[in-house]
Amino acid sequence: MLTFLDENNLYFLLIIVIIILIFGFLYIKNLKTEKDRKLELIIGITASVSIILVMYNLIINTNSNKRIEKNRTTHNTLENIQRNWLTPQIELAQLYPEGFYLFKSLTPDTDHGNIEPIDYDQAKRIQIEIASSIRIFQAMEDFLSLGSNDITGKDIWVNNFLMWLQSPILRKNWETLSFNYSKDTRKFIDKLILESDKLILLRQKNNKLTRDDYDQISKNFQVHFR
Repeated sequence: MLTFLDENNLYFLLIIVIIILIFGFLYIKNLKTEKDRKLELIIGITASVSIILVMYNLIINTNSNKRIEKNRTTHNTLENIQRNWLTPQIELAQLYPEGFYLFKSLTPDTDHGNIEPIDYDQAKRIQIEIASSIRIFQAMEDFLSLGSNDITGKDIWVNNFLMWLQSPILRKNWETLSFNYSKDTRKFIDKLILESDKLILLRQKNNKLTRDDYDQISKNFQVHFR
């Protein structure tokens, strides 16, 4: 009902309303009754039509608000993916060679080949890895605030974080930097690290991981959104 009556049916509804008014007035005009009674009937028809129009307006506003909310949720999801998933990895790739080692450890399921950079600035590498780690931990904290309205779904984000937290570099920096984050973020990331331990052991056993290995953990992983 809510999807049927939208703005495209406005003219159709107005025509129906006009027909109701015309036939109603003609019917009342031909009635053999007192003028006061006819006036009451005219007022009644007018009031009924007004109620129909008000109801229609409410339906239109409801549908419009739902579309606005859906579009906003979609926009926020795309923005969140860009900011908290794509950007940290793209930035590391662009910071080659110093960003190579963290980027490689964040994506252990991909083939980076056997070639590693030899010449790079060690001090710059350390700074990049610390700054990028802070950026990634913040993405995880943002997830607790925004994830309940993200149409990507909880499981996919948990899978991403499980992959990232297999990184020994990221884990080391978490031990040093965790005091910067709220208690619920610390609990969330510590729990992710424990679950990612299982994936590390499973990779050592099977030599690789599958998406089902990740999904088995994420589908049962409880997240307490803010």
